Amino acid sequence: MTLADVIVELRAVPDCPNLDATRDLLNACLAEAGLQVPVVERVGQYPSPSVLIDGRDVTGADPHGPAACVLRPPTAEQIRAAIREATTRPSGIGSGDDGTSVTGSDRAGRHVADAALTGEQRWSPGGAIRTDRPPRAAALPPGVRAVYGGLLRHFADTGTAPTPAWLARSAAEAKLDPLTALRRLAADDLVAVDEAGRLIAAYPFSPTATPHLVTVGGTRVYAMCAVDALGIPAMLGRDATITSTDPQTSQPVTVTVTGGVAVFDPPETVVVFAATGTGHRSVDTCCSTINFFTNPASAQAWITSHPYLTATVLDQDDALALGRDIFGPLLRDGDRDQAGQGR
Repeated sequence: MTLADVIVELRAVPDCPNLDATRDLLNACLAEAGLQVPVVERVGQYPSPSVLIDGRDVTGADPHGPAACVLRPPTAEQIRAAIREATTRPSGIGSGDDGTSVTGSDRAGRHVADAALTGEQRWSPGGAIRTDRPPRAAALPPGVRAVYGGLLRHFADTGTAPTPAWLARSAAEAKLDPLTALRRLAADDLVAVDEAGRLIAAYPFSPTATPHLVTVGGTRVYAMCAVDALGIPAMLGRDATITSTDPQTSQPVTVTVTGGVAVFDPPETVVVFAATGTGHRSVDTCCSTINFFTNPASAQAWITSHPYLTATVLDQDDALALGRDIFGPLLRDGDRDQAGQGR
């Protein structure tokens, strides 16, 4: 394997206090080894901070472990050992983050996708969020589509994720195995599941608390990101109130949608559309980094403090249009009429 074949990732939860020190240590170890490759930084729900060389955590821990601050961040010796192991592995074969083999062609494709993070190739953050969800949803087999529509309606009606029993009943009605249905939806990044098969996202809805709370009628539901929050009233065809927080200033942001017209408070509110990379699940690449900001200056200050992200500041019209285009068509007319009506 050549040095250029090695894939290096640095993963962390948002605002990890140990990220900077681990980044410096990783860069020092790479320089010491003469390894000039891009370091792909990912912000999301990861053990934090963690360093992966060719998909393997240098500490030997599970790279899919729970999102939490690790008690012992990676050491220099662990990073050096992982680099030595990766660079002496037979050419053309590596390891993915699921432990499976990665061929040279797979590796090259991942380098192309991630090269932008070092300025080698520019890309739009729009490549990290699934703007093609409506055609993907429309192309689902009828049974899977029925499960998907029911899942979205359940979130809209209750503000919570469906239980395994609910999923089993819904899949049985469509003559499907529930795991098969979820896997198909996850393959199209319409939902996301963890290693145990638990639902962790059903875009635009989140089964756990996020900074973006959407109130529709009497139902309170969390959105995965700011754009998802703006997409919920468009998807349901209903009035809504969105409450969120500027991550730079901790100041509140409110968006009131009435009859399809949105009013932002503060009036200067913008949305930062940022991502760590493309070609991966939205929950891993951009959900935690697409947020409301009280004004453009606050947005720019946050972007400046997160140089590893590729970011765009969206004005209110663009943010609303993006949410509407991604999520507006996901529920058919009949589904939209039922959702949020307390069935």
